[in-house]
Amino acid sequence: MKIAISGAQSTGKSTLLRYLKNDRDLVGFEFIDELTRQLAAKGVSINEEGSNFTQIFTITIHAENILKKHFISDRSILDALVYTRWMYNKGKVEEWIMDYAVGVAKEILPMYDYVFYLPSEIPIEDDGVRSSSKEFRDEIEKLFEYYIEFLNLKVYKLTGSVADRASKFKEVLEPKMVYTADLTEITSLLDMGTTDADTNEYLTEAYHHWVKNGYYDDPNCKIFKTQLNGNKGWAFVREHEDDPKSCHFSRLTVERKGDGLGSRIIKRLQSMYHYMTLWSTPDAMTIHSRHGFVFSGETLEHDGTTYTKGVWDNRNK
Repeated sequence: MKIAISGAQSTGKSTLLRYLKNDRDLVGFEFIDELTRQLAAKGVSINEEGSNFTQIFTITIHAENILKKHFISDRSILDALVYTRWMYNKGKVEEWIMDYAVGVAKEILPMYDYVFYLPSEIPIEDDGVRSSSKEFRDEIEKLFEYYIEFLNLKVYKLTGSVADRASKFKEVLEPKMVYTADLTEITSLLDMGTTDADTNEYLTEAYHHWVKNGYYDDPNCKIFKTQLNGNKGWAFVREHEDDPKSCHFSRLTVERKGDGLGSRIIKRLQSMYHYMTLWSTPDAMTIHSRHGFVFSGETLEHDGTTYTKGVWDNRNK
């Protein structure tokens, strides 16, 4: 998934990117920091003092970045186009640079899955790198609004605090992502905490099975619980003694199906372990397959139900 965070200088893009880097749900994305600081460190003119070379370098880097598979980038080719236009209007770059920026932008913009736009809501911070001119930022923001409309771009505007922006960011992505769940290990039946009668019956039976087979006293055997928007879920896993990063995924249940909590639990377990096995009922094979489990022809019968063995192996990836 290719994601960009765009907007004028001093609108909170870098702050948001740093915030998102600490979000476990976004593990696996490459985070691409702002290019301006890298240019300044190399002695390249930036901000109002940009030149032909500045924009050639900037546009080319965005063209290279679009080849990455999964990234969240501070700025995009849209930003390069906007700043090139400002410089062209001021006579700081030549027409062929402007044409180059337009051509590359039209080619690359459709390749982004999402472009998020941050309007100017916060005071300009003079950090010695970015421009501290409000007039410059206002002019850049007007050009962003112009090109968003002119190119008929679908952008998602993020406003509010950094936490508000991050929450909206994840809300937009949610249909195409399976976020993880926070899992808490529990050690007793009382800690299960369900009020649903059917779920309580299932968990009681599962816990009794856990105790009967000696898993309760085995430190490698763990029961995890999570909660999301009033829904609760539980996972039973048995870690391999010789490799605690491998486990057998014994059971999974949620009080309420349909809100993706089961998928979040599986995703979280896959961030904790690099190898998992399980026995799946026919009904559950679909969700497990969707999360990368491969099923063999090995089956077993229990209480009239056929279970098929599945394996998720991420050890060499």
